[in-house]
Amino acid sequence: MFLYVKFKLAAELCYNLINQMPPQTIIILGRSGSGKGTQAELLKKLLEPCLYVYTGDLFRELVQTPTMAGRKVKEIVEGGGLPKEWLAAFLWQRKLVDGLKSGLENVIIDGSPRRLDEAREMDEVFEFLGRRRVKIILVDITEDEAVKRLLKRGRTDDSEEAIRSRLAWFNTEALPAIEYYEKSGRLIKVDGMGTVEEIHSHIKNALGIQ
Repeated sequence: MFLYVKFKLAAELCYNLINQMPPQTIIILGRSGSGKGTQAELLKKLLEPCLYVYTGDLFRELVQTPTMAGRKVKEIVEGGGLPKEWLAAFLWQRKLVDGLKSGLENVIIDGSPRRLDEAREMDEVFEFLGRRRVKIILVDITEDEAVKRLLKRGRTDDSEEAIRSRLAWFNTEALPAIEYYEKSGRLIKVDGMGTVEEIHSHIKNALGIQ
């Protein structure tokens, strides 16, 4: 009986500690084809309640609105271009400002920031929101592996040259942001060469999530 009481008290203590943990704030980065979106979705299911912020979704929502900005973004995307970076930053900022209600929600940012100045700006936003322990996960694969995976997706308009051209921005724009996080000691590199389940397990271990 005594052992049962001790076990029950220990279980209640663990439950209370878990529920007193501050909410998670996680940024997931990686090259196209790294599987970062899949991993973000898995974490989202694990960390409910969760505010999930993916700039691609936000742009698609904007295109559906009867606004000048929506029409302009649609025109840019249909022409094969990329929307301006300031607009991406505006959209994720608005999502965070409008979406965080109690402040107890976990937050997952999928694929942003994409530039060094955007990373610094995101730091300021999280500082304002009281989120000082941001964890940055890099799902790490080589460019050659990214090309290989993207070719397997079988887009009819894709060639290796076209894919490498799209991936070039990662080296010129995203890498400085990743190096900024690495220098601050916040970057967690996870090997993206493995099954979805293996990578998910590595990410959970790195974040201290069971």
